Amino acid sequence: MERDNTNHKELGRPRRVTLSQADLDILSFVLDHRFLRRDHASLLTGRHEKRLHRNLLKLSTHGYLTTVRLPQQKHIYGLGNAGLDVLAERGLGSPDLAGVRLRTHELSELFLKHEMMIVDIHVKLTVSSKTGETRLLSWNEGSQLYDEVTVSDRKGNNRLPVRPDAFFTLEDSCRPEGANRAHFVLEADRSTANHARFQEKIRAYWSYIEQGLHEKKYGVKGFRVLTVTLTDARARNLTALTASLVPERARKYFMFISQSKLSQASNPVRDAVCYSPRGTLDQLHPLVSSAN
Repeated sequence: MERDNTNHKELGRPRRVTLSQADLDILSFVLDHRFLRRDHASLLTGRHEKRLHRNLLKLSTHGYLTTVRLPQQKHIYGLGNAGLDVLAERGLGSPDLAGVRLRTHELSELFLKHEMMIVDIHVKLTVSSKTGETRLLSWNEGSQLYDEVTVSDRKGNNRLPVRPDAFFTLEDSCRPEGANRAHFVLEADRSTANHARFQEKIRAYWSYIEQGLHEKKYGVKGFRVLTVTLTDARARNLTALTASLVPERARKYFMFISQSKLSQASNPVRDAVCYSPRGTLDQLHPLVSSAN
C-alpha cells in the first residue's frame, strides 16, 4: 500500500484516516448530543475514559472532532468537517449541519455552560434508557421548537415567547399502546433568569397548554415542563413560586429537579426525585409513574 504523503495541512483539510467502529460510535453520539466531554462518551459507549483518550485524540487531530476547553474544565468535543462528511456518507447526518455545528470557538462561555448542562441531562436520560422498561424515545432541540402565545392579564394581552431548551418523549413498555408515552419540554435553569422573567415563562407555558397550541406545534395531546436547576434550593424556590402563579389544575404540568439530584439518581425516570407544585413542597415525584 502506498503511503499518502500529501500535505493536507497545506491544502487546508485534514488527512482522512481509517476509522474503527468505536470511532464511528463516538461521532454518532456527538451528532446526537451536539457536544460531549470524555466522561459523557464513556457513559454512552460503556468504555473507560482512558481507553477513549486515544480515539478522541485521533478524531480531533484529523478534524473529525473540534475541541474547546472552558477554564478549569475538561475538553468539550463537537463535530468537525471530516466528522460531518463521514456521518453524511453513512446517512447519519447532513453537510447542511456544518454551519451550526462548527462554530464551537465562536460560542460564549455562558452559552457553552448552558449547552453542557443540557448535554448532561440528555446523556443521563440516554444512559438510563439502556435498562428498565422506560426509554428515551426522542430528543429534539433548536428553533423549530420555538413559538409564542397570547397571555391575558389585568394589563391586557401580551405576546410571550415559548422557547424550550429541548422537547423529549419517554416511552413505557409496560403501558398499552396509545397510553405509553410521556412528553416533556426542558428548561435548563442556570439561575440567570430573575423571578420576574421566570414568572413570564410559567405563565407562557400554562397559557400555551390551556389554549392547546402544543397539539399543532408538537403533535402531542399534552406535555409537562421539566425545569432542571443548579441547586436543590433553587428547585424548591421555583416550585413554590409556580404554585403561587398557576391554578391548582395547572400544577401537575410542572416539575423541578436539581442537576445533582438528577445525576445521582439510579433511575431518574422512575425514582421520586422531582418537586411539583401539585403536592407539598417536600413531596417528591417520578417523571413517569409506575404502571402498577
